Amino acid sequence: LVGNTSDADIPKVFSTSYGEPEHSVSSAYMHRINIEFQKAAARGISLLFATGDYGVATDEGTCPNSRFQGQWPAGSPWVTGVGGTTLGDYDETAWSGSAGGFSDVWDRPDYQISAVSEYLDTVSKRLLPDKSHFNQTGAGFPDVAAQATNFQVVDFGVIQSVDGTSCACPTFSGVVTLLNDLRLKQNKSTLGFLNPLFYKNAGAFMDITDGANEAGEGCGPRGFPASKGWDPVTGLGTPKYDKLAKLVTSLP
Repeated sequence: LVGNTSDADIPKVFSTSYGEPEHSVSSAYMHRINIEFQKAAARGISLLFATGDYGVATDEGTCPNSRFQGQWPAGSPWVTGVGGTTLGDYDETAWSGSAGGFSDVWDRPDYQISAVSEYLDTVSKRLLPDKSHFNQTGAGFPDVAAQATNFQVVDFGVIQSVDGTSCACPTFSGVVTLLNDLRLKQNKSTLGFLNPLFYKNAGAFMDITDGANEAGEGCGPRGFPASKGWDPVTGLGTPKYDKLAKLVTSLP
């Protein structure tokens, strides 16, 4: 449908709450769809995917062969993966369910080499999971985060509180839509592929430094801790709208 819709009519921001472990999808399929992601980027379309709700594990809460799970499509270098945060006692912290880690399929893209390398080089080795659990050279995810807990939904007339990166992803996507609106009012293009811009301007995000994502059966004793800068729980952090608005309106 995206390919058959004109640039004038196509939405410029897509929020998707779908994902699954990389091992459950064929390599051929992922590489083919990645081409479509790149086509969308060239058209000024931003693609955002929820990373998942089970920390470093599968949706069943396990790590087959003691391997942390890369997530598809959120771990693709051509989309923006959105992790989750929650409100702690005094500040915003990483949500334990926020899926994050490193891809076993995609190499680390140039735009995130510095940020991801800094995390692996500076976080205490006693806090990091054993390196046998994850691909230390793979693309890291998530890229960014937003609140993921205590969202109120109405189900058959009953108000319920729900959690998940499926809440965080549309929340962040709404911010991107507002940023696009600012640019369109200036007769400028929409933002399109977001990641290179975001990684170059990490100061436009609230850095989340507390919390960690959870492990699971066969995953070892711990997931990844949040830390200063990018981390594989909350990415670059949550958006500071005023700073992002100033940034995107200053761009050509």
